[in-house]
Order: sequence, then C-alpha cells, then structure tokens
Amino acid sequence: MKIALTILFSLIVSVSSVCQNYKYAWITDIHIGAPAADTDLRLVVNDINKRDDIKFVIATGDIAEKGRNSELELAKQILNGLRINYYIIPGNHDTKWSESGCTKFKELWGDDKFVFNFNNTRHIGINSGIPWRGGGGHVSVEDLDWLKNVLKETSPEREIIFYIHHPLDGDVDNWFEVTNILADYNIKAIFIGHGHANMLMNFAGIPSAMGRSTLSEQKLPGYTLIDIEKDSLKLFEVKVDSIPQIWGSIPRDKRNQVTKVDSLQFILHSNKAQILWKKDLKKSVSTSLLVENGRIFSSTIDGMVSCFNLQGNLIWQSNLGRTIFGLPAIAENILALATIEGDLITINSENGEIVQTLGLDDALTAQLVITGINYNSAKTKAVIAGSASGKVFCYDLKSLELIWENNSAEGMIESLPVVIQDKIVFGSWDSYLYCLSKTTGSLIWKWTENKNFYYSPAACWPVSDGKN
Repeated sequence: MKIALTILFSLIVSVSSVCQNYKYAWITDIHIGAPAADTDLRLVVNDINKRDDIKFVIATGDIAEKGRNSELELAKQILNGLRINYYIIPGNHDTKWSESGCTKFKELWGDDKFVFNFNNTRHIGINSGIPWRGGGGHVSVEDLDWLKNVLKETSPEREIIFYIHHPLDGDVDNWFEVTNILADYNIKAIFIGHGHANMLMNFAGIPSAMGRSTLSEQKLPGYTLIDIEKDSLKLFEVKVDSIPQIWGSIPRDKRNQVTKVDSLQFILHSNKAQILWKKDLKKSVSTSLLVENGRIFSSTIDGMVSCFNLQGNLIWQSNLGRTIFGLPAIAENILALATIEGDLITINSENGEIVQTLGLDDALTAQLVITGINYNSAKTKAVIAGSASGKVFCYDLKSLELIWENNSAEGMIESLPVVIQDKIVFGSWDSYLYCLSKTTGSLIWKWTENKNFYYSPAACWPVSDGKN
C-alpha cells in the first residue's frame, strides 16, 4: 500500500510539473545605439520588474545597432537592472560590424547561446548572426554540434522551445540543418526576432512566432509576454504600463510532425566542374583560402592554421589559439597573420613554426597585404595591417619593426587594402575611402560619397587597373 501511494504521489508531482502554468518575457531587436533605444529598453526593464508573475526573460538578438563594444556594454548595464534571470543571443546587427570579431558578446554574457530548464520545458537559444557578413544568417558548424550534444542529453519527451534571431527559412542559408536536428525531439515552438513585427509562422512543420522590437518606433516601447498554459503558448503584446493584449497562440498539447529536408536539393550541380578533393576542417572559416607556390593555406576563426599541397595532403598545422578573421599574406616563405586579440604573427611557411609575435593594443581586423618598400636605404618587404580603431600599421616583414603608422581613419578597417604603385587605398567604417603614401604612411586624400555609416566603402575590397 505504501509503495502504491508513493507511486501515485510521484505521478501527481510529475503531472503537476508538466501542466504548471508560468509566464516569461521575450524581448528582441533592442538596437542600443539607435535613437532613444536605451530609453526604450529602460522602460521595458522597469515594466517587467513591476510584473511579479514573470519568471525570466529571453532576448533574441540585435541587442546593439552597430555591434560596437560601447553599445553592448550599455545594453548589459541596462539589462542587469532586471530583477530576474535573463538569457541572451546575438543577431546580425551584433555580428555584422563587430569591432571585436564577436568576442565582446561572449566576454560580457559568457556565451552567445544558452540552454536551461524550467518546469518540464528545455529552453535553447543559438546564434545565427554571421561575423562581418550582411543581414542574413548562418548557424556555425560548432553551434550545430553543440545543439546536437544538448539534445542528446534531453529526454525525447521533454518539450523544447527554441530561440534564434533569424527566421529559419531563406534568411538562414543552412536553416534545414537546424530543423532536421530538432525534428527528432518534442519541439513545441521556435521564437525569432529580426522582422520587428508580431507574426505567427511555421518552419518545416514547427509552429513559430516573430516578435516585436522593444523600440517605440513612434509608438510605445514594448515586448512579448508568453503565457505557458496546459494546452497552449499564448502570446501577448505588452506596451509599457499597459494591459497585455493577446495576438497569437501556439498549441502545446500535441507533438509536431517536422519535415526533414534533404540538403542536397540546395546544392547547384554543374556538369562542367569536378571535385578533385575536399577537406572538412570541422570549424568555421571567416576568410578566403590563400594559394601560393603550390600550397594552400587556411585559417579558422579559432586560430587553427593549416597548409595543404595541391593534392589536398596536409603539410603542417599550427594551433595559434587566437581569433583570426583576416586573410593572411605570404612572401619570402614568411606567412603573416593578424588576430582580433591584437597579435601580428609571422610563421615559417615551410614548416609552420612561429617566427615572431608582436602584440598590439588594438584588434587587427583588416585583411593583410605585403608589398615592397624602401626602408633604411634598402628594398624590403612590408606587411600592412589595419585595426578596429582605424589605425594602419606598416611593419618590416622579417623584423616586425614599425616603419610607419597612420591614424587618419576613425572606423574599423575590414577590407583588403589595394596597393597602387606608391599608394595604399582602403575603406573604413567611418564612411571614407583613404589613400596613403606607401613609403611614409601620410594621408594623400580621403573621399566619401555618403557620410551615412551604413554606406561606408568598408566591406568591399577595392581593385585597380594598376594605374593612377
């Protein structure tokens, strides 16, 4: 009898935990750095703090307007005013122009993804912003592996709510990889930002919703209140100091049938091209491959540098343990690389051994270029590096001795500078195109067509016919 009562009690507790109602706040597209965005967020935080029935807060990206360190720091300062826990992921505005190579977000919040359990629900959030690339989305191979491992530890019956900034359709190039992973589990809903509007959606059979921005946009700032009930997830729009208004509902009382998608249908096949070999680095790569003298050099974002021959055989590999976004450069058997941590590193291109490392007080963000230069009455090779603050450095390739430094630009330098005879031309995220003397680093001219930040000639790589 005692055993039967114990089992009955356990069942009651289990059912109670599954059916227990709760509410939480969902905020998205905060855009700190946009006009009045900080004021709007403070009003939203204050409103959430007034509502005792809200258990936690989810923030689904575009936390900052331009992804600047100062914007993210201000966002954290305001969000830390919440009296309850909050969980946060970035969006494309946090990654596209990130002067820290997306490292600041992790520094401030510990990660760019999250997982936690509340009652019988597992809440999972993942990043879809692409470092230094447009408004679209991509989920990295590292994060896909992380998601698989998180779900392996999840009971098939435990319900899952998934959060990501972009819609899981054409906005994310590998969206089907995410939905295919979720398909084997009890996924109830996907919540996204990006579109600044309340909208019910569906991705591969998974009920989904897009939420409004916290921005007032000529109206009141606000957010979404999610009410988890026994049979549904009810979505309310909350305008600050107003009564929540329901705008949508997602069923909770049935298991969704998710369509698995064959990724091969998204591959363009050509009868004119033949794959000779391929390598899976199993890590994210931000920049192009460098091909030089019968060798192929690759660098992953987490600092793994590899050298292959043209047959695809690995010659050497070196783990620098640094963040690499820029294209390396090579001359005279010296491979030069720049890191977000501010290191200028030279490597023996024959064996992968580090020759020298020079630490700078600035994130090195530009693609490297090596050029011939007259220095100390002799011809030498120089490596040109650009930084997050807009500085341009010219160093002797072999000694890493500083030849000159230029401070004309006031925004991050991302692109590959082009050398035109005795001049160096590059763009910056301050809206200007710059031309410097290759010999002295002095400014020759600067030009802009539009002073709007978003139209800066900064992401494209300038090209030239080699003439003036």
